[in-house]
Amino acid sequence: MWNLLEIRRRYDLRIYLFIVVVFSLLLLLLGRMVQLQWIQYKKHFTQSEDNRIHISPVYPTRGVMLDRNGLGLAVNEVSYKVTLIPERVENLDETLAALQTLMGWDDQKISKLKKQIKKTRADRASLLMDQLPWEAVAPLAARLHHFSGVDVVAGTHRYYPDAEQTSHVVGYLSLVRDVDIKEGYLHMEYVGRSGLERILESRLHGELGYKHEEVDAKGRRVALLKTVAPKMGENVQLSIDAALQKIASKALGKRTGAVVVMDVHTGEVLVLLSKPGYDTNKFITGLDTVQWNEWLNNIEKPLLNRVTQAAYPPGSTIKMATSFAGLAKGVALANGSTQCEGYVELADRKIRCWKKEGHGKVDLHDALVHSCDVFYYELGDALGMGALSSEARRWGFGEKTGINLPPESRGILPKERPSERRKKWYRGETMITAIGQGEITVTPLQMARFAAAIANGGLILRPLLEKGEPTDVVKKLDVPEEHLQKIKQGMRDVVASQTGTAYYALSRAHWTVAGKTGTAQVVMMADDEERTFSDARKHQDHAWFMGYAPFEKPEIAFAVFVEHGGHGGSSAAPVARAVVDAWADKQEAVN
Repeated sequence: MWNLLEIRRRYDLRIYLFIVVVFSLLLLLLGRMVQLQWIQYKKHFTQSEDNRIHISPVYPTRGVMLDRNGLGLAVNEVSYKVTLIPERVENLDETLAALQTLMGWDDQKISKLKKQIKKTRADRASLLMDQLPWEAVAPLAARLHHFSGVDVVAGTHRYYPDAEQTSHVVGYLSLVRDVDIKEGYLHMEYVGRSGLERILESRLHGELGYKHEEVDAKGRRVALLKTVAPKMGENVQLSIDAALQKIASKALGKRTGAVVVMDVHTGEVLVLLSKPGYDTNKFITGLDTVQWNEWLNNIEKPLLNRVTQAAYPPGSTIKMATSFAGLAKGVALANGSTQCEGYVELADRKIRCWKKEGHGKVDLHDALVHSCDVFYYELGDALGMGALSSEARRWGFGEKTGINLPPESRGILPKERPSERRKKWYRGETMITAIGQGEITVTPLQMARFAAAIANGGLILRPLLEKGEPTDVVKKLDVPEEHLQKIKQGMRDVVASQTGTAYYALSRAHWTVAGKTGTAQVVMMADDEERTFSDARKHQDHAWFMGYAPFEKPEIAFAVFVEHGGHGGSSAAPVARAVVDAWADKQEAVN
């Protein structure tokens, strides 16, 4: 049996152990309290605030693009969007089902939204629907207290008033992709994808703002605590004249082609039209695969910017460069004459002039006015391929113009030698290059800049797309005034002379015009074969007209290109007439 002393000792030991355990637990509790209340105070305070306060981005309003007269080319219209933050939704399936009933969404829409929400961070808003009028979101806005995590957000969406006419210069926006998010963009933001929307993205986008909202346990907004306003993007005024662009588009009609109009002194681009265009507004509303594939597979290539990205044989519009080369090199024919019998004999073949019966005796002036091929065959043969390419490069061909609208084609100029194995060009190749056929190709923008350089006395300008941008002279050519006047007078008489190739189209224009027609052959024929007409559009020649006006005191230069348009005088020149008349009338009204 235990004696009383032993029992007391054991009892005291248990009491001691109990006290130690309790005291230890109190110390642990006190330590934990110190850790939570002092050591980890900031951490837990932040977590508490995060649960109580929701910080959400406020997207900036994108800067607009205006034409040179203040008309909108890319503007913002008020609209509403429906968003959902996944972590604040109690039951996603039930919420989406309720929204489907209220908003009239189909099952395909719901399936797409579920996949989208699954990819979205739980604490970030996912876009359910965008660009809605108030009438469409009003029923939901009145019932938001039933939809935790769902919100109706007021904002703006992009709208292009003249979408198809300005698609290649203004460009378009689309929703962010994964690669954009990695670069710092947020879900539901729009990013410039093409044209100036892409090039000027950093200026147009603006800076994000934020709003701090107090929310309850279910994520429902209780109060707005703080707002940091977003900074709107920069408004940009372009050099484009929207009214003149419309006139050029109307004159070109449904034909495929390009029109460029430049200020000959500043380099500002007044018209940059490529047809066909495409409706850039469809990218904002959500482009479907069917429409995208239709554009991609369209034989007319509406996505291609023909002004800067497509290069074509220049035809007879290059004859001014050939003339300058002949005058600069002192070739006898440039200051003399030849007899055009409708062809040039080369070995056992004949290289034909466009006029079967020939032009008779012609000098440089006559050759420009009547666009005599034989004269330029002989002049090109005397110069050689190297001199032809060198002179064309001097006037800005074979290189990018530097316009702030990449990508841009350089075009093609023949090299000094055709290949490593063949050191010399055949005479026939050099002859046809002199009239803008063969290996040489140019862009409509290069051609308009060429016309401007002739008009302003040899200044090669960088084409500018923003109004008031400082003039950028790429280079100044040292061209004798005598040579310039010879070429200018020849270009003037292309229009003014009754036998000129553009007389009927432009002789009665509201301004005096100097220019040059061009017909670029598409289907190559044997050199001794007569040219025939094909009913197939793809076999028809390309049509060019380039020039400047007024002749006495130039203000604008232009290039018109009509793909498979036939003859430059009958197809491209009337488009130039419409543009010149409209601009002349406008300047007269202003002055």
